[in-house]
Amino acid sequence: MTSISKTGLSERVHIGIFGKTNSGKSTLLNYLTGQDTAIVSPIEGTTTDPIRKAMEITDFGPVVFIDTAGTADETKLGKERYEKTMAEIDKVDVFLYVLSGDDDLGIISKFKDKPVIYLVMKMDTGDGEQILRDFEEKNPIGVDLSSTKSRDEIFSKIKALYKKEDLTITKNLVKKGDMVVLVMPQDAAAPKDRIIKPQVMTIREIIDKGASAICSDLRNFENTIASLNKIDLIITDSQVFREVYEKKPRDVRLTSFSVLFSAFKGDLAYFVESANVLDGAIKNILIAEACSHPPIDEDIGSVKIPRLIKKTHPDVSIDFARGNDPIAYEKYDLIIACGSCMFNRTHVLNRVARAKEAGTPMTNYGIAIAKLGGILEKISLPEENKKIFDR
Repeated sequence: MTSISKTGLSERVHIGIFGKTNSGKSTLLNYLTGQDTAIVSPIEGTTTDPIRKAMEITDFGPVVFIDTAGTADETKLGKERYEKTMAEIDKVDVFLYVLSGDDDLGIISKFKDKPVIYLVMKMDTGDGEQILRDFEEKNPIGVDLSSTKSRDEIFSKIKALYKKEDLTITKNLVKKGDMVVLVMPQDAAAPKDRIIKPQVMTIREIIDKGASAICSDLRNFENTIASLNKIDLIITDSQVFREVYEKKPRDVRLTSFSVLFSAFKGDLAYFVESANVLDGAIKNILIAEACSHPPIDEDIGSVKIPRLIKKTHPDVSIDFARGNDPIAYEKYDLIIACGSCMFNRTHVLNRVARAKEAGTPMTNYGIAIAKLGGILEKISLPEENKKIFDR
């Protein structure tokens, strides 16, 4: 049985392995993980789709290694492989770049300001000596597969270059001893016998903080709050934001899972500011969902939010993107993203950066629903400086 506390891929530090075709990337992945995770072959273009392997680095924490298809791939599917490799860049926190003899390092500029560790394979056979000398100014690590010494050196450099953020979901909104009520209606999109990831993560964090979590659905919400002597915070599914707001005690703070994740994964201030464009005329909106599951009846992204928007903007055009679908940011007057529990923070922030570059407002489901429901300024926002809208 898999523990619900097991760290998901989206909460792990993403370490991408890049380099030209046949430079030794898959061999490196197997060496770092201590397993035959990737197929190793002298045949050019063996790695097609990115390969992910999760593990723990001692005294650092959970990571996921991503082995990408090589650049300068001239095989039949080379263009498609290259596009998949480029799509991984926005998700990566630390880059491991495997050098080869004729490398022009052209792709490095696309890594922006992220840490890059240069590596040279085949040091145990002597074939990497010349490459090590050719790129001496990059201070590369020579990888000797015959021992774990090189692996320890790579892990040490990752620890030195990447400074992990101490992020929490509930931030200042929950403290030790608090009583938190969670309103969690379970619709058809929720897997049977399980609760969805944002809810699991939030419950675990509340317990870790020494607070108490009481779970209910909307049907039992009034009975639940009536049975409690004190309530410090209510966290609701955004789909029932307005209903919970109308039924909650007046002096109890209210937020939603999606709003919490807007700060945990994205840029809360930009999301709140961007939601204000819903007050004016809008021609084109994109609804972007991190999950790639097919939409169902009454799906929040494809049905419920569009229905709310159409009430005030009947003529608006609404497009949809799912998973890693490319986004034409400049095409839209507003992008509404989900809570992005399946994306890592780096990926979400890169999407926000691209939206800002295009001058396109971007918000998320919970904030958009609160805005459309007329309660955005009445909910509690998870800010470190305790900036909370007046109720």
